[in-house]
Formats: sequence, structure tokens, C-alpha cells
Amino acid sequence: MTDKLRKESAEQELKGAGQRIKGKVQEGAGRLTGDADLEADGHLNQAGGAVREKAGEAGRKVADALDDDRDRDR
Repeated sequence: MTDKLRKESAEQELKGAGQRIKGKVQEGAGRLTGDADLEADGHLNQAGGAVREKAGEAGRKVADALDDDRDRDR
């Protein structure tokens, strides 16, 4: 169970990092071209990516805590 949680959490962290990078590029492109909508989309993607990364990190910490608890019970 914890292996699956850890894997899914790592995937969310990676997807979040990718989304943040995409947002940075969008923001820069929007700024460069004067496209306020694209720049705003970039900000939203960065925020969404950061949330996704934190959710993945939290899931990983939960999996670690479950493993630690299981090891103590042995």
C-alpha cells in the first residue's frame, strides 16, 4: 500500500514541477509579447504546480510515517 502511495506521490511532485516550469514559460512569453492573459495563465499554472508538488510531498511523508509505524509494530 505505501509503495503505491509513494509512487503516486512522486508522480504528483514531478507533474507539479513540470506545471510550474510551464507556468514560468507562459508568464515570460506573456510578458514579452504583452499578452496579459497568457501571463495570468502562467501565474495560475505556477500556483497549481506548487500545490501539486506540496500534495505529492505530503503523500510521500504519509507513506514514510506509515512505514515507520509498521516497522515499530514488528
